[in-house]
Amino acid sequence: MHTSRHHRAQNTLSHLFRCLLLLCVALANTACTALAQEPATPDNAKAATVHTLLPSAAGRPVSSRQAQLATVGYVEEEFRVRGQSQAYSTDGDWNDDGHWKLKTRGQPQAYETRVLVRRPKDPARFNGIVLVEWLNTSLGFELDGGWMVTRDEIEREGYAWVGVSAEEASVKSLKQANPERYAQAVVSDSDYSFDIYDHAAVAIRQAAGQWGRANTQVKLLGMGYSKSASFLFTFINAFQPRSNAYDGFYMRGATPAAMQVNGWHINIVMPKVRTDTKVPLMQVQTEMEVAVSWPLSKTLDTDKLRYWEVAGGTHFDQHMREESLAASQADAKLTTPKCFNPSSTLPTQVFDHAALHALRNWVTTGTPPPKAPRLQRTGLGFVKDDDLGNAMGGLRLPELDAPTARYDMFNNGPTNSLGFWVGFACIAGGTAKPLDAGILRSRYASDQAYVQAYKQHADKLLSDGFLRPSGHALLLDQARLVKLPH
Repeated sequence: MHTSRHHRAQNTLSHLFRCLLLLCVALANTACTALAQEPATPDNAKAATVHTLLPSAAGRPVSSRQAQLATVGYVEEEFRVRGQSQAYSTDGDWNDDGHWKLKTRGQPQAYETRVLVRRPKDPARFNGIVLVEWLNTSLGFELDGGWMVTRDEIEREGYAWVGVSAEEASVKSLKQANPERYAQAVVSDSDYSFDIYDHAAVAIRQAAGQWGRANTQVKLLGMGYSKSASFLFTFINAFQPRSNAYDGFYMRGATPAAMQVNGWHINIVMPKVRTDTKVPLMQVQTEMEVAVSWPLSKTLDTDKLRYWEVAGGTHFDQHMREESLAASQADAKLTTPKCFNPSSTLPTQVFDHAALHALRNWVTTGTPPPKAPRLQRTGLGFVKDDDLGNAMGGLRLPELDAPTARYDMFNNGPTNSLGFWVGFACIAGGTAKPLDAGILRSRYASDQAYVQAYKQHADKLLSDGFLRPSGHALLLDQARLVKLPH
């Protein structure tokens, strides 16, 4: 055995603590917001409200990706939403079964914020599925993490994507980036964000009916990455049963906590999704998240929930870091992180592509996604390592079963700044350390032998439903570029 997860965890306890601290700060530095509906009384707000998307000003929206979209036949449009939103309190105890009830609190408050739409320019390409992402604000700017890990599948299959600025922190970051463009944006308190996201679905569903052909049936899938997925825990358990606003949900890299509706603080840790939910939920977690949040691994697959754990995956890998810089560097003035070690380059997003496709099928045909194996654990609960130091079990890329590197979680950090963005990008990015030449020579007689071993594992993932054909082809193309020392 090379090094057990238990042994390495003891040697890197300080790194684990730093990572946990960063995640806690990210959660604690945000506040919730508000979105679209006209004034209504608290008791009948859903029935009495009219929801519409209003055109935004001409010019470039903050966190725009139009430069990337133009070459793939997509358009990006920004809209405003304004109206009145309602705050809530818990009604009774919120136990860990997820059966959470609400009661209105105070009077509705006026707000105005934005939604950002990315959709096929050609109506014939729109497949009818709209991903409605609760934009993440943990880093001080709006992060479209769900978009980043599913973008290729979105564009290839004709999905629409809508980012909702559903938090007070969203509005603050928009105003900071472009005070003139977002001068009218206002959210009075963080407690209105759930109601905003709920009512946003009505406006988006209405607008999406015009994005495709006349007979296109529209389905809305709620989406959240990291902290935004923690908001979705609360939304799914407390709000979705009341409004049935969404037809399914996609949660990626959730932190193990649900947000409170009164004061936005965290007091519900390791939440469960209620078992009587009527719509499918796809939950994808990386090794980094479940390594420090062990109870997530106890999430049960049900007739409405599928849970996948990705071995070797990190919370914010190099792909996500590069995508963040591409969209936000001009607005948030981000510094390119320089880390002690190279960040993880595992192409884990190919699993997100498969998961999104499986969720689409689940929502439209009723066919559930395949069940994935869980990461293996020691008696103390740590993730087990193989003889090279890579995680055992879980949903595995061929890079872990035909390895050329070791993928570690918590032994990286910044060299060029102590800022939160740079620290987060390095620590949450993990590391990738190439294996020694002697180990590679002992495992693979030639480059062709490596590709054959790699292909065997990729083929099984494809046949088991964990890869799309496009993802399978991408992995094999990358494997053929690998040149081993001989």
